[in-house]
Amino acid sequence: MVEGNPKLVTPVNKKITRIRIVQTKPDMGIIEIRQYKCGRWERKEFVNIAKNQMLKVKVIKWENEKTHPLGVVTNVIPECDAWDEMLDIEFGCKDTPPPLKLQEPEDDKVLHRTNLSDIITFTIDPPSAEDLDDAISVREINCDCYQIGIHITDVASCISKDSEQDKFARERGKTIYTPEKGDVAFLFSRELSNDHLSILPKKKRKAISLLIDIDKKTSHILNLDFSETLIISDRRMSYEEADQIIQKYCSDDSEPLRFSCVEDCVAVAYRFSEEHRKCRLEDVWPFGRQAGQSCSHAMVEELMNLYNSAAAEKLISTDVTRDLTPLRCHGEPDPEQLTHFKKKYVELIPMSPYFSSICEVDSEHSEEHVWSDPQYENMEHNGTSFNIITSIFKKMEEFAKNKDYYNLMQLISSDEIHPTLIPMVREFRDIQKKAVILRSCSSMDSRLGHYDLRLDAYTWASSPMRRYLDLILQRLLHTTLSKEILKQADYTQVEINRFCQTGMEIEEKYDAAMVQLQKVQFEPKDVVKLAVVNQLTPQGHEFTISFPLHSKLDVISIMYKQLKVVDQPSYNKENNSMTLNWKRRVYSFSETFKNSYPLKPMKNETSVSSNLWKRLVSAMKQQDWVKIKQCLQDMKKGEDKGKESVTSKACSTEQRHHKEPTMELKLGTVVQVQLGTELKDGFSVPVVQLLSVNQRFEICLEHARNPIDCFSKTVCKASKLSYESCKEYQNIWSQLCQIDTAYNALEENNSVILEGVRITWKRDETNLQGFFYLTKTQKKQWSLEFDLCNCFLCIRLRDQKLENSESDPKHMNSSEILDLQGSLPFTWVAHAVTTKPKKQKNGDNQNKIKFQITKISMSYIPPKVFEQGTNFTIEVIPKRIPYLVREHVIENLKRANNLVKNVATNQRLKELNAIPYENIKLDDLDESLNLPRLNRSQQKAVEEAVKKPFTVIQGPPGTGKTVVGIHIVYWFFKKNQDFLASSKSFKANPDQKPPKKPAILYCGPSNKSVDIVAEQLLKLKGVLKPLRIYCDQMEMRVFPYTGSDLMLCRKSLRDDKPKEELKDITLMYLVRKPEKPYSEQIENYEQNKLKEDEVETYRKLLKDAHKDEIQNYDVVLCTCSSALKPEILAVMDFRQILIDECAMATEPEAFIPLVSYNPQQIVLLGDHQQIRPIVQCALVKNMGMQQSLFERYMDMAKMLDTQYRMHEEICRFPSEEFYEGKLKTGAERGPLYLLNKYGLPTAILFGHVEGKEDSLVVSTEKGNENSVANTEEAKQAVHVACLLINQSRVAPEHIAILTPYNAQVSEIKKTAETKGIGNVTVCTIMKSQGSEWPYVILSTVRSCSISDIESDRPSKAWLGKRLGFVTDPNQVNVAITRAQDGLCILGNSTLLRCCELWNRLLDHYYRAHCVVNPASDIKVKKQRRVTFSL
Repeated sequence: MVEGNPKLVTPVNKKITRIRIVQTKPDMGIIEIRQYKCGRWERKEFVNIAKNQMLKVKVIKWENEKTHPLGVVTNVIPECDAWDEMLDIEFGCKDTPPPLKLQEPEDDKVLHRTNLSDIITFTIDPPSAEDLDDAISVREINCDCYQIGIHITDVASCISKDSEQDKFARERGKTIYTPEKGDVAFLFSRELSNDHLSILPKKKRKAISLLIDIDKKTSHILNLDFSETLIISDRRMSYEEADQIIQKYCSDDSEPLRFSCVEDCVAVAYRFSEEHRKCRLEDVWPFGRQAGQSCSHAMVEELMNLYNSAAAEKLISTDVTRDLTPLRCHGEPDPEQLTHFKKKYVELIPMSPYFSSICEVDSEHSEEHVWSDPQYENMEHNGTSFNIITSIFKKMEEFAKNKDYYNLMQLISSDEIHPTLIPMVREFRDIQKKAVILRSCSSMDSRLGHYDLRLDAYTWASSPMRRYLDLILQRLLHTTLSKEILKQADYTQVEINRFCQTGMEIEEKYDAAMVQLQKVQFEPKDVVKLAVVNQLTPQGHEFTISFPLHSKLDVISIMYKQLKVVDQPSYNKENNSMTLNWKRRVYSFSETFKNSYPLKPMKNETSVSSNLWKRLVSAMKQQDWVKIKQCLQDMKKGEDKGKESVTSKACSTEQRHHKEPTMELKLGTVVQVQLGTELKDGFSVPVVQLLSVNQRFEICLEHARNPIDCFSKTVCKASKLSYESCKEYQNIWSQLCQIDTAYNALEENNSVILEGVRITWKRDETNLQGFFYLTKTQKKQWSLEFDLCNCFLCIRLRDQKLENSESDPKHMNSSEILDLQGSLPFTWVAHAVTTKPKKQKNGDNQNKIKFQITKISMSYIPPKVFEQGTNFTIEVIPKRIPYLVREHVIENLKRANNLVKNVATNQRLKELNAIPYENIKLDDLDESLNLPRLNRSQQKAVEEAVKKPFTVIQGPPGTGKTVVGIHIVYWFFKKNQDFLASSKSFKANPDQKPPKKPAILYCGPSNKSVDIVAEQLLKLKGVLKPLRIYCDQMEMRVFPYTGSDLMLCRKSLRDDKPKEELKDITLMYLVRKPEKPYSEQIENYEQNKLKEDEVETYRKLLKDAHKDEIQNYDVVLCTCSSALKPEILAVMDFRQILIDECAMATEPEAFIPLVSYNPQQIVLLGDHQQIRPIVQCALVKNMGMQQSLFERYMDMAKMLDTQYRMHEEICRFPSEEFYEGKLKTGAERGPLYLLNKYGLPTAILFGHVEGKEDSLVVSTEKGNENSVANTEEAKQAVHVACLLINQSRVAPEHIAILTPYNAQVSEIKKTAETKGIGNVTVCTIMKSQGSEWPYVILSTVRSCSISDIESDRPSKAWLGKRLGFVTDPNQVNVAITRAQDGLCILGNSTLLRCCELWNRLLDHYYRAHCVVNPASDIKVKKQRRVTFSL
């Protein structure tokens, strides 16, 4: 299902359009199943479905002018059945072939066949194969020559054209054969196969045979021809058995040929196949085999190529079939592309046996030159080094030692397994033309032959039991072999054309299905694989890896953001490389703390001199074993010398806490990965679980990719408008908060790695638990300031092996007997969440860290895991404090007062509000306070707030919401004064603790929202005492101390520092004033660098100072999260709580101050039409996390209806679009300097810009991943600012440039700096809420070419990808309502019009003649410089 649209489903085949399904209950988690009854699709049932679960959909119609066809869901497919269902839909695999009862052949039909049943004949097939359609025979003709017969079972003689069996086979196209599962769907019935077609031992079979007479001495073909024959197989062999025979009987080429037994005949056939391959491929013959391909498989493949080529030659040389033969054609690469290829890889081509043969090599790179030129005696890595996978290098040494020329030659000549050559091989494949099936004489292309196989003509005729096209070829062969005069072919040119097309389509569909099957059937046995970097792009968000030693594994993508690097990947254009940098805190239990933590490189790659490799290639071609051995010995010496040069560096002060591994990625770089599986499109497919950076540092992509699955077992329910009880509220919201905490845990990228951890395990039937100890000394020494009882864990145990290794040849594919990689040790991975232990004794120096396992990816658990003394690596991921606080608040809701519980459940609120508090006359406001007078809607809002326990006030842009808040604070202050006066009349008990200070808490979701209120409250400073409190992170930034940098989160580094204007009321500055009681002690500590053992004392001193200061104030201003600060809780009793910009806070966030105190009155101020809560996790967002507490109570809201900020032109569109036209304008604005397209003054303007996007790929201090910049738009934004400053004389501080993206903020600031512009505000739309400027320039950033813009109505997913934040109506509302006198929007109008909201806005601007295209034509009204004369 498409995210955000439960009525759209996406087919597994991405080439097919999405389908609109019938859904009467549009819900992302429920699907409607229908069945066909009485001519109608009736509803059968509703079924709950999981994410990525596969559906079976029947398309019922596609109406004109509809974007998508209409379909009905007929079945929800379980994961275990997904593959079989897909095969059935694509190929009809569940249908069984029709039976055929053949009569015994008539004597005269058999007599004309050549009887070869007494010749030694054998078959070679996998043990599980059922259809044996080819056999090989060998016999000696005389002392000078022998004959090899290639026999293909004669299906055409049994299956007549257009019979029931033929129609079935034609429809299916080919046998769906999977090596792991066996034949899934056959072309012909099993009875027909077993009784008449399959070449089983001792069974007489009819065949179409290619009989080849061969000269014994030269192995040259003397004669070959096709014949209808009768054969009997003497033995059925597996590839493994055939290989053993070849190894035993072909060890010495000088021995004479023998023909006395099957073993002799296998050896003869093998020798001939090798000689024929050399003859066919000439200089490139070693490239004719894949690395790891067995001798027997290579032999069968070569003989089948010979059969198919001979069949093609015979058919196109026979008149009756000359223009009726389906040919497999493969043309040469484009000459221009090939020339470019040669130039690009001029240095690498001489290192490849294949490419040096097909491309002209300069004389300086010739084979003679590499041995005669003295420079090749230099064994150092001059010029280009050559990288070999270490396991392959060891195999090469082994084969050279054993003089196993066949396998050594394969390894040297297989370019696709050598990292240095892989990029070249890949590019050559890209420039090669695709092989096609064409009818002979149908076009010039049909005469191309087959470039890759080096054959003049080639077809498919050797598998008529498995492929329908081969059956057609066999019928054509029958035509040419017929003794009948004027025998006509069974097919017309039109039919052959159609079969060529369908044959290609079936092959493409089958290949795609097999790629999918290899993913589905991936079983993590040897899960650690060596891969190479396959694709790397400068601006890409990912790189891809391929597996040259594992042909069945498809390419896998790795997202940079999942690697949790510390900064943006750095691209080096010259080397075409990407450098990744990590910064991790790493500590070891088993090593002395001050010791260096070694970062040993991986040993998967051996780098040798390119000169030596060229010599090795030359020696291999010459089969000179002395030179081969010498080359390998020289390579070994160079490798050993390289090892000696590796030195360890001393540990710096920074390294005491942080380790900074790096990885350089180039095309062909070898990387070691550990694979796991994940569900995608209904299938379980391989994904990268771990990426090894070095021997002691790996990245777990599993929890980076899917933290919810790894760290949370919770199943959540959607939030509600009202709840039956407080318990129901807690159950729903605690689940949502836990999932949100898990999802956002990795956002800060601040995990700590502990090495050498010893775990004690506790097991039962359902749970796996454990614990480990951490001493208080270690905790202090390592500066682990977070709560270890509230963390997620990634537990890893390196260097493990499966007890029963399954990588021996009998478990491998029959065509690949060489294990090129070897079995690499894997890392056992488990994910867990820490839990609270029982209370520990004060004197206990050890912290017991208990945890509960939440996910184990592998079913196999190594015995070492539960052995005592096993050292684990644990990555500790602290839960982010804001999310942790929300969890605790929901848990503590039961301790809140009744008012807060009623707000949570939406119970009795109207009843409580119906009984107003004591009547206060707002007319009694002291005129000397100089507070702005209130309009009617503001007056009503203040009255509600002061008199009722729960009030919601909606303040659209510019309506004076903050002014209303200040008035409410004033009246709350008056009430608290009365309360204090009345409470002082009662004598306090001297034994009791002093009462907490009654006060007002004014908080908000962000520092910006609180600072705006704090600035306004300065007006009441003479009447009441406001106090601004920032979080500990902010104080650490302003007043850093030893080790504080380890506690700073990345988000805090993006926040602005405290405002200078608020210094006099800010807690962190107040406690340091000379007159304050703790200031001298604080100053003494801060003047000198703190020692590590002084940090705790210093921090305690700060807390005491804070506590002492806080109780002197009447109003505390802080963020919702900071309201939970222990120093505030200890001394303050907030009787009234106001939450400003409450619509920006998630509901749990809003409850932090409410649950933490005992408020008598609650006021929520905000506007749900502006910025909503930022929720990254799609799951909890869809379950209601994005709806704020403010929005839930909008039915109770009092709206402020008059705005005093914007010019009426600016206000008109947002009023109509977001506030039903109710927003009035109550102020006259200044002169207008922007000019419309006709040169007339205007308050609104849109400038069209077609720029190019650049995006960040990982989260850093500069912005989140996918943050986008647009250089051209940044230039235009700064240009408009320059016009306003230089021509209209607008002060720079009266101008703001807003944008949705942090990356664009950086780009605009950089551009403004180059233009010498200062004091212009540049910030994100998010940070602009609550602010206003006379002139605002809005950069929308997003852009793409017109060809990329969908012509029909774009989907939600397309809009999300192309426009992102820009489509968010709340952000748009904020962005276009910050300006007072002039708003200039810059963007790509063509792209923006794809969004309905922007389409309406652009229509509004067009009607007002306020669109300028291009934006560079924007003009402003010039303001003359005013001069005065004395």
